[in-house]
Amino acid sequence: MGVAAVTPRVRTIVVCDDVTASLTEEKVFTLDGVRHHLEADVFPWRFPLNLFLLLSSPRRGKYFGKVLIVNQRTDKAIRYVKFVAEFHGDNELLPLCVDIGDFIFPESGQFDFEIYFSAPAGGEAVKGELPFIVIAH
Repeated sequence: MGVAAVTPRVRTIVVCDDVTASLTEEKVFTLDGVRHHLEADVFPWRFPLNLFLLLSSPRRGKYFGKVLIVNQRTDKAIRYVKFVAEFHGDNELLPLCVDIGDFIFPESGQFDFEIYFSAPAGGEAVKGELPFIVIAH
């Protein structure tokens, strides 16, 4: 069986300024500053970002993932962030926040957020991608 078949599926990718968990309800979040682009005055431009992911998995277990942010013009990864997704039951939906931190965009253009998962037996597969545009203001 291929790596993609045995790793979680990415159902939703949202780039936002901040993710806040509800104080009263489990697995409920408020997403602040949801973005599909960013406007910058000068470059390099530093900006704090978070990713909100909604994941699913047919089987329970702990899965290791990573986010790569790739500059589309150079085709080079400019940020690498690891995360762990733990599913406690089969066929579970899992909301997950990944803190990208203060990210430095070196120039205007398109940057791709790529989500990867590693299989327990080895290998990894890209499971989601989201283009993100940075505009010179």
